[in-house]
Amino acid sequence: MSAPIITTQSVFAQGDTNPYAKVGELAVNVYGDRFRYVLVGVTALVTAELIQEPAEDTLFVSMAVPAIVAIGATAITVTNGTTAVTANMFNDGFLTISTSTGIGQSFKIMSHTTGVSGASITYYLSRPLITALSVTSKVSVRKSPYAGVIEFPATTQTGGPVGFARIANTAATYGWIQSGGDTPVLFDNADNTSNGVIGIHPSLSVAGSVCAAAAADVAPTFLGYSHQVASVDSTVSMAHIILD
Repeated sequence: MSAPIITTQSVFAQGDTNPYAKVGELAVNVYGDRFRYVLVGVTALVTAELIQEPAEDTLFVSMAVPAIVAIGATAITVTNGTTAVTANMFNDGFLTISTSTGIGQSFKIMSHTTGVSGASITYYLSRPLITALSVTSKVSVRKSPYAGVIEFPATTQTGGPVGFARIANTAATYGWIQSGGDTPVLFDNADNTSNGVIGIHPSLSVAGSVCAAAAADVAPTFLGYSHQVASVDSTVSMAHIILD
């Protein structure tokens, strides 16, 4: 199934508090540029800035399964961590069997119940279990990388990059960010000579910006290539990005 075609008007529409597409949905324009539908987090997006998925909460990793879950089940009950969960806050996210019986199975979360610290929470899955779970199985859940996106932080990232903002969508609204193709990006205050010769990756000094990769970089997150011979410090230049 091919991705739907998105219009220019849709890309540059101000965010809405009600979604009209699926969070995480991939779309393309007539030039082949790729976009993802997102829910903006608690802070507004800034045009041309690099965007990160919501920060992971490690208290939802390797949670206990209090009872055996049979093959074919489409719901799993787990013992919640110490962070309270509101109903459906993980919708469109992932549930993974992280260890022991049934390890490696992963599902989209369709809905779930609410629960406080240590409570039992039931997650409803996108498909049935193909291997049963035992009481030694552990379950991890995480939000969709497109639900609650934030500006990519400086110095210490708390999640992976998901795209670049095309407009300044306000907090807690839905809209499109660009994840592939040609797009304007914000460069930081370093030497940004590139012109497609070397790649670009997230800046470690200026939040929401990128810089040219250097030979000394250790395992940089590769985002794509700059189209500019040299980008003036702290300005926006065109780049070809390959997150999708």
